[in-house]
Amino acid sequence: MARSSGLATWDVNWGRLLLLAPVTILLLFAFALPLLAIVPEAFGGDAAGRFVRIFGSPVYRTVIWTTVRIGLEATAITLVVAFPLAWILSRATGVKLLLLSLLVLVPFLTSVLVRTFAWLAILGQRGLVNAMLLNLGLIEEPLPLLFREPAVVLALVHSSIPMMVFALVTVLRRIDGRVLLAAHTLGATPLRAWLGIVVPLAIRGIQSGVIIVFLFTMASFIAPALLGNQRQQMLAQVIQSEIETGADWPLAAALGITLAITATVIVFGLSIVARLFSRWQNPSQLSAVSSAHQTVLADTSLLRRPVTLPKSRLRIPALFQSGSMLAEPIYLGVISSFILLPLVVLFPVSFSSADVLIFPPPGYSLRWFERILGSPEWVEAGWTSLRIGATTCVLSVMLATLTVLGLGRNFRSQAAAEAFVQSPLTVPSVVFALGAYLTFARVGLVDTEAGIIIAHTVLIFPVVYLVAAATFSSIDPWLSFAAASLGANPWRIFKTVVFPLLLPGLAIGALLAMLLSFDESVASIFLSNLSVKTLPRKLWEGIRFNTSPEAAAVSAMLLCVTCLIILVGIAAIFGRQRGARLLRSNRAPV
Repeated sequence: MARSSGLATWDVNWGRLLLLAPVTILLLFAFALPLLAIVPEAFGGDAAGRFVRIFGSPVYRTVIWTTVRIGLEATAITLVVAFPLAWILSRATGVKLLLLSLLVLVPFLTSVLVRTFAWLAILGQRGLVNAMLLNLGLIEEPLPLLFREPAVVLALVHSSIPMMVFALVTVLRRIDGRVLLAAHTLGATPLRAWLGIVVPLAIRGIQSGVIIVFLFTMASFIAPALLGNQRQQMLAQVIQSEIETGADWPLAAALGITLAITATVIVFGLSIVARLFSRWQNPSQLSAVSSAHQTVLADTSLLRRPVTLPKSRLRIPALFQSGSMLAEPIYLGVISSFILLPLVVLFPVSFSSADVLIFPPPGYSLRWFERILGSPEWVEAGWTSLRIGATTCVLSVMLATLTVLGLGRNFRSQAAAEAFVQSPLTVPSVVFALGAYLTFARVGLVDTEAGIIIAHTVLIFPVVYLVAAATFSSIDPWLSFAAASLGANPWRIFKTVVFPLLLPGLAIGALLAMLLSFDESVASIFLSNLSVKTLPRKLWEGIRFNTSPEAAAVSAMLLCVTCLIILVGIAAIFGRQRGARLLRSNRAPV
């Protein structure tokens, strides 16, 4: 009997290992190995002279300082701007919840390249902002808003808001809203209640959001390349330039190591600060203080005495009270305009009859769409992105399914395994793209569809896994036990019980994988060149060398595809929920 039990355990363990083997091979050879490939490239040859050149040169020191400064500025502004939106979203229900979720989701699933390009039409000398100021008579000549640091920070904040909201909203939902009412009853002002109660309780979400946004902004090169100037160059921008020109691969690797180390040090410092703010939440740290007062009996006589509350010296005018009631609608209007403005501006610009970016357009024409659809290069780039996206989608869903089944519910090292699976999300994309370029170049995968598919799968698979794992955790395990007790083998249990219940999560993951792969810019720009050009790569070249409405038309088409896929996904989810309700109603006893 013991022997059969041990044999069953052996079979189960080997089964799990076989299920986890594909994702382990992928992450080891297509993620860990490229990251390790940066080290010998950076420290080979005259490594000392290379790093002395980086840290001893005023130019590179300025680049490092600019990277850290812009990353911290964008992260701080994003936290202040996105925190109220995350709080409102965490308390929303019904239609309001759906609209706010779409407000955050649509920009998140739209290419960073597309969103950054839209700021050219907004901040340009003949763009939206200057046109409004000129029409209002506030200025006499256009302001130089582009190619300055504020323009870069503005674009980074716009791209980072969805990430910060997603990191905050899960934690904010766990906070009981009645704590603010209790604080107000005890005399706390709204600002003091927020800073003294809500912010400390949300410190874990703040820490996660700050780290995610800082890593994203610090590793960004699209925004500084399009909206900044030579004095605002960032490390990722310099790395991409070195790789694209092929001037000095060891220097690019050394710059990648510098970026990773700098980001790690800053993130460690931010974690220490967050730990100091959240220290009071740990009861063990207060045990020493509380134990000292356990022997002292509290005087409860004051509780029996009548107390006359003093009259409030602060009289809030009725106008201020009505204004505070309008604070949320005003904020939602402003933040919605800021989030959606770059996406909305693309459409009229894409139909412009002018040869340059002008807003509002002097006239409207379809010639840019006709040029795109009639251009073999644009059409081929679109088909290439579609093939890569479809393949990445299939691979990501298959790997997510195998990984979810392999980890199961009682995996011994669940936390370590999930950290390993999600590790691509914690590494700056430009650092991984650099390592992938150095590794893939040795095996002939650079400038090939296979190489781009592998890179996209590494970056996108963890997102699909998170969605699939959340769905799998909601499945009742007793259903599988019941099927097994009735004689079903593991394959039949998966086919008839687990897979149908897991299918909604896999469908959502597939939609996300398709969108993220179709719009992925960083790996596509690094790994494609002449033979293979994806749509983001072609759009990148078009924006850099020709800021005509042609790029706006391509961006508008990409945005329409994104919105269409999102609407299809929402319709499928609501259709399934409606079908489930009808099924339950039909089964209800009369």
